Amino acid sequence: METTITYQDQRKKKQIAFNIVIALLLLLWVPVSIDKIVDFASFKDGILKQPFSNDLGYVLIYTLPAFELLIVFSLVSEKFRKIGLILSTLLMVVFTGYIGVALLGAWEKLPCGCGSVISGMTWIQHFFFNLFFLVLSISGLYLWYKLRGSDMGSGITEGESAKRHIKYL
Repeated sequence: METTITYQDQRKKKQIAFNIVIALLLLLWVPVSIDKIVDFASFKDGILKQPFSNDLGYVLIYTLPAFELLIVFSLVSEKFRKIGLILSTLLMVVFTGYIGVALLGAWEKLPCGCGSVISGMTWIQHFFFNLFFLVLSISGLYLWYKLRGSDMGSGITEGESAKRHIKYL
């Protein structure tokens, strides 16, 4: 009996932590994606000033806002939340890696094409900001797997075989 209560408490804490992670990720992706769409001209100008080809720049101009909105919609939908967490992790790896390379001095001058609150940050602050959200995205994936795994045996009672209660998700 005591084991069941402890297990339920742990699951509840994981669920609360998971919900906080999702909320924080949404607080990142919603304003960032909307800002790119609302101030599209500024976003486009910032991307085209980056130290890569204009061809890549034009691809990014249209795919980044769409990708970020896809993350938002995936995180909001329970059915696609895992996909949202994976996409969030991938995009944060790319953004954090790009800033890391910039901080290592790969380019002489690197304009920031970022909007919202991020535009007022230094490159080092921006790096740690991104690193925080990268860790948050990875933590969300970890919690998603832990919560999914903890549902596998939820119908088992003492003295019964676990084989009869395995649910395939």
